Amino acid sequence: MSAALLAWARAALTHCQTSAATPAFSRSACYVSASAAKQQKPASNQPIWRPAQFGRHNYSSQAGSSRQSAGRLYLGYTLGSAAGLGAVAVYLGNKADDGTAMFATLQSVPRTAQAAWWGAEAGLAYKRLMSRYADHDSQECKDALSHTHHVLAQKLLRVCQSNGGVYIKAAQTFSTIQAIPKEYRKTLEVLQDQVEPGPVEDVAEVLLRELGAPASQLFAEFEPEARAAASLAQVHKARLHDGRQVAVKVQYLGLEAAVAADMTTLSALSTAAAWLFPTSFKLGWVLDDLRRNLDLELDFQLEAENASKLTRLLKGRKDVMAPAAIPHSADSSANGNKDVSGLGGEEPAKLSTKKVITMEWIEGCKVNDQAALLQASIRPQDVAVLLLDAFAEMTYVHGFVHGDPHPGNILVRPVPNQGFWWRHFSRWKQPQIVLLDHGLYLTIPDKLRHQYCQLWCSFVMYNHQTAIALGTAIAGPRGGELLPAILRPGGLKTVSPEERKRLRSQAGVDNFGDLGQLLEALPRSLVEILRVSATVRGTSAQLGAPLTDRLRVNAVHAMNGMAQSADASRPVEYIGDLQSKTCRMRISATVYALRAWAWISSSFRDMYFWCQPVAADPAAC
Repeated sequence: MSAALLAWARAALTHCQTSAATPAFSRSACYVSASAAKQQKPASNQPIWRPAQFGRHNYSSQAGSSRQSAGRLYLGYTLGSAAGLGAVAVYLGNKADDGTAMFATLQSVPRTAQAAWWGAEAGLAYKRLMSRYADHDSQECKDALSHTHHVLAQKLLRVCQSNGGVYIKAAQTFSTIQAIPKEYRKTLEVLQDQVEPGPVEDVAEVLLRELGAPASQLFAEFEPEARAAASLAQVHKARLHDGRQVAVKVQYLGLEAAVAADMTTLSALSTAAAWLFPTSFKLGWVLDDLRRNLDLELDFQLEAENASKLTRLLKGRKDVMAPAAIPHSADSSANGNKDVSGLGGEEPAKLSTKKVITMEWIEGCKVNDQAALLQASIRPQDVAVLLLDAFAEMTYVHGFVHGDPHPGNILVRPVPNQGFWWRHFSRWKQPQIVLLDHGLYLTIPDKLRHQYCQLWCSFVMYNHQTAIALGTAIAGPRGGELLPAILRPGGLKTVSPEERKRLRSQAGVDNFGDLGQLLEALPRSLVEILRVSATVRGTSAQLGAPLTDRLRVNAVHAMNGMAQSADASRPVEYIGDLQSKTCRMRISATVYALRAWAWISSSFRDMYFWCQPVAADPAAC
């Protein structure tokens, strides 16, 4: 959602630039570090989330007055957009068979009006900025652009906070995309885990509707205060009658109808943006992807199945886990025929449905909270390598990947049973990552998985021609050279400006709209792989993982995944020099050498610090 809004603003920026403007792939120089534009935080006495007057989480509440709007140059444009969207909403609402859906569609109009207001303001701001400077490469222009990014990002944050729901979900995803200006990413990332929960009365109503009984009967204890709140649901800690601590994730009241309404009105907004900027805004597929993903994430039964499948695939690992779902209270056979449901009946109580899921409670710290990691005697670099390793195995070997790995969905704790080496030869504890929120998973087709594995193996051998052949097989002729240049260690930073310009020209990417067209033409699974890997790479880099660890980890699992096939009757189809068995053996030898070197260096490092006097500051180790 916010991706569509910001794409509108960037489309306006692109639309007003001449052919002499900064090339699309070198424009990253315009995005200065967030330290140059400090993030503005809300006052401590104000909630981070400020509900809109028409209701934040209870989407069934009556709509209130719209935001204050007077005296702006683009007032007519904004109100015109809102009026047009309102007409579409009324029309589509009247077509609905469900009165709730119709009312939810009408309720979405004020939220969409806020989005349209921001889009108009951002578009005009970027147009004015670019028309003010003749030289878009000047430092003065770059500084002004960075400031504009920061101001508009703050306003977009307030829009998303006010609108909630779909807007928050989109902003969370948006804050993990590395191609987006840093000012936007740093501002929106607060929505990963700083969301105001809904009222406890709504939680009680959802529990009663879904589980057929109040929380006081279903649980021995149920904390009314939410422990965490996200875009689509909030989590409460509870205790079952058999003593187990559990997390109860409850979907916001009326969310499903609100999501459908917001997607309807924002599709109209996207169409209007495409009409206003025909050469720059062609990102309707972003909304299609978001709609498809939301349909999956709103089904908590699917989330339980995904968590269970991931546990089966990674059953040999004790350093990665997913909380187990609890569909029913403990049955009589497991408790000496004693009823522990709290309902006094023979049948165990239902604890998980499509809108409520009960899972085991796991304590841990947020993956990018380095202070908490050090306090728990966990080295952040170990967590970074583990994170890379876990997602590399999911991607290259299993083809089943957690689709929303932002830091708010990953906890870290010490492994319950520490291994021999960690107990006796390391001052640090072996980390375990706990993956949360399993609603969205990426299933990679086996053919694409094989090709992706081979592409990374070609990087190990520095085989440029084979990498191009694999890039062409995966991304087509337009992206054949561009994809390896983006994925290889160092990425486009290692490419000269002249080569970058040639790649841009070959891919036919002259502006943001062309980039959107290129992404739309790529396999959807590939786009999702790139998004997930960029998120994981960003988190691991923040924790201190060097580029060499990323290359080694990806190479190890790419080599293992390259030789595996979901269909044993079909041989693996190798491309380029990888058709040679000798070449594949060389890759295996290189990868094993990398693993051995990493193990030896890590072991000596741990033994060295183990022999040294204890430092006052654990980070010094």
